[in-house]
Amino acid sequence: MRRAMKRTAGGLTLIGGVVVLRPGSPTNRLLRRQLERAGRQLRYLGGRLQGVSYRLRGRHPDPDVIDGVLADRIRSSIGGLEKRLDLPHIHVMVEDHVALLHGEVTSAAEAEAIECEVAAVSGVVGVESYLHVGLTAGDSRPSSGLAVHPPSQTLHHLLEAAVGAGVEADVAPPVVRGILATFADRLPAGERDHVSAHLPADVKSMFSPPRRAHRAARTRTVHELVARIASTTGELPHDKAEQVTTAVLHALRSSVPDEAGPVGAVLPPELRDFWQSQPPQ
Repeated sequence: MRRAMKRTAGGLTLIGGVVVLRPGSPTNRLLRRQLERAGRQLRYLGGRLQGVSYRLRGRHPDPDVIDGVLADRIRSSIGGLEKRLDLPHIHVMVEDHVALLHGEVTSAAEAEAIECEVAAVSGVVGVESYLHVGLTAGDSRPSSGLAVHPPSQTLHHLLEAAVGAGVEADVAPPVVRGILATFADRLPAGERDHVSAHLPADVKSMFSPPRRAHRAARTRTVHELVARIASTTGELPHDKAEQVTTAVLHALRSSVPDEAGPVGAVLPPELRDFWQSQPPQ
């Protein structure tokens, strides 16, 4: 016997007294998004509760876990510290059990406190910190709403280059920061200081190499440079990593014309050609 079926508004179908969502309907898509959001929140809370449970019982989590689980463990561990310091959430990535940290802090002491907290998490074998001192008393804080500070002309130029190469505007700042920090790491300290001297404060704070417990191998090719930038900058689409890197570094070069030659002189041949090449049309 066929059950009575009745279509209703909003993608709902009534079959035998039971409401069924039609696949692909607006209501179905909305419900799926809500369920996915709830699932993420539950997983996040589950990780936080697990971390609290381990600490209360004086136990140490298993260090031999996959990178994704370790990243959740780190976020749980630094959550209380972020709240006490009144900082925006630190962006955490993990690669081969090395924690990569991106974000803004008020002082070097705050950056060091977060780095030490992360280093103590079970399973972390190294910390590569791109945290930089960029927040001021009037900046965006979890406890005080959003304060808007217009970027300098140089930073605006760099952000515009990233967006023009395919990066979404809302993630352009961390992408630019990751590219500048990685490129700064490739330069000798003396030349890096010369470049920094030509940059406004909001860009100078980005043009600083990461603090790390280990010495990273020097990049010698464009492929190696782009691969490192992509691996340390989670917001950068991998399929656009080279074109975005090219656009941002060309924008940087045009912002420090007096240093274009000296920077090229300290780079290996392939990176020198990349730095000195004409920007893409």
